[in-house]
Amino acid sequence: MLLRPAAVGCHLVLGTALTASVLYPTVTPLRIVAAAVLTLSLLLTLRGLIHGQRIIEQRLSVLLVLYAGGACVEVVAQSGTALLVTVALLAAVLELGLTLVLIRRSPLRAPAARE
Repeated sequence: MLLRPAAVGCHLVLGTALTASVLYPTVTPLRIVAAAVLTLSLLLTLRGLIHGQRIIEQRLSVLLVLYAGGACVEVVAQSGTALLVTVALLAAVLELGLTLVLIRRSPLRAPAARE
């Protein structure tokens, strides 16, 4: 199906919108570090999302709740005038929904036996 490519697309849009929203007014070294910190966790989960690793998808869903919450706070604080943050919010919420569907549809693997 097209759920995984859509989730990866939302993931890329979210990372791009977050980076652009941090760097937009002026680019300073501090803003570059902040943008890197914000997008580092998204970059680390991208490979697992592409390959359909269930544990990465589960961790990503928790991470997306935090990103959606933070973006929601920023949208409300700026009275909806920040277009890039609004795009990031929409991408985070859509990706969260898609990720939850992907987690639900993936087969549950048996845990490794402990000796």
